Amino acid sequence: MQGNPIIVFLKRKKIKYGQRVAVVHFNPIDKYPPAVNLVRYLAGQKDGKSGIYVITTRAENTHWHLKIPGVIINQLVFFNSKLGKGQRILKYIAFNLKALYRLYLFRPDTVLYYETLSAWAPGIYIKWINTSARLFIHYHEYTSPEEYKSEMILNRWLHRMEKDIYMRAAWISHTNQDRMLMFLNDIKPVCPENTHILPNYPPASWQTRLRINKTDESRIGFVYVGALSLDTMYTKEMAEFIAANSEKYYWHIYSDTFDKNVTGFLQTLGAENISFKGPVKYDDIPEILNQYDIGVILYKGHIPNYIYNAPNKLFEYHACGLSVWFPLEMKGAYPYICEDKNPGILAIDFGNLAGLHSDKILYRPSVPEPDYKLSAEEVLKDLRNEIQIES
Repeated sequence: MQGNPIIVFLKRKKIKYGQRVAVVHFNPIDKYPPAVNLVRYLAGQKDGKSGIYVITTRAENTHWHLKIPGVIINQLVFFNSKLGKGQRILKYIAFNLKALYRLYLFRPDTVLYYETLSAWAPGIYIKWINTSARLFIHYHEYTSPEEYKSEMILNRWLHRMEKDIYMRAAWISHTNQDRMLMFLNDIKPVCPENTHILPNYPPASWQTRLRINKTDESRIGFVYVGALSLDTMYTKEMAEFIAANSEKYYWHIYSDTFDKNVTGFLQTLGAENISFKGPVKYDDIPEILNQYDIGVILYKGHIPNYIYNAPNKLFEYHACGLSVWFPLEMKGAYPYICEDKNPGILAIDFGNLAGLHSDKILYRPSVPEPDYKLSAEEVLKDLRNEIQIES
């Protein structure tokens, strides 16, 4: 394609539903694998001739730039952790004004936004610029009324605006039924009908594969991938458990988002069987997970969002043939418990790992059971059909 892609799109005269799709994702989309999986899936259905335009931001600790063939990805503003409150507000305003301008130029007939902080530009666009455009909304997380009250005024104001456009939405989705029920109860008397459940499954290509190049055949290998905290996660408890059993276990951690005191704690602990590996590219995760036996999830459940949670890590670990440990507090993961299979999914008391019975330490066999059927492509079919992407 020659020249400015936006100008080329504007020259097209015939517009059908699904021909132009704008995805507005305020937080850096490359940090949110389920959103990346969706964009890739929709772009793939267009056979390389995508009319998909992503509007997002760029994080300070991004180690690679996301590229999806046929998709325009526009990172409008840059955030870093040193910004003051006033600077952050100016960034939010700049993002929304720039996002609205991009929507005005691109003129999508379908707009999908993620989370409340992404709502302003899509809301203005469908109400005042292109009233025939269809609106789709998805929430990675659940935010309780108490959390909205404690957050910055901008977020509360945007959520009030959202309530005015929910009835216009062709699609509103959460990651599980518990979160959806709480969300619907919170927004009463608004009662949208087009609600859906969209779990965080990985691509089908991740599904169970043989273990390769296991780091240490003499010990059980634990792995964690994702953001890490000492305050809201059982990081300390897990590390102390592994350190006390160096002859049996080892633990590798992959993360580029973590509290500063995490690395300090691990260094002080000085356990030879715990290694902090740093960041990993999402597409490389399956080959990395192949080298371990058990994937851990560490949320303490300090807010409802993490209690009623079945995170993408759970499905990613299991799809790659690992057993999964998650804390007892995570009620949202209970429907996926399977203790009679290997690999299994187990609810573990991370507050008392020392008292863990030996039968809970499930060692993965060399040939896992090839019965994993959950995939992003399968659950995204309904959304694709609603958007009317032509395959």
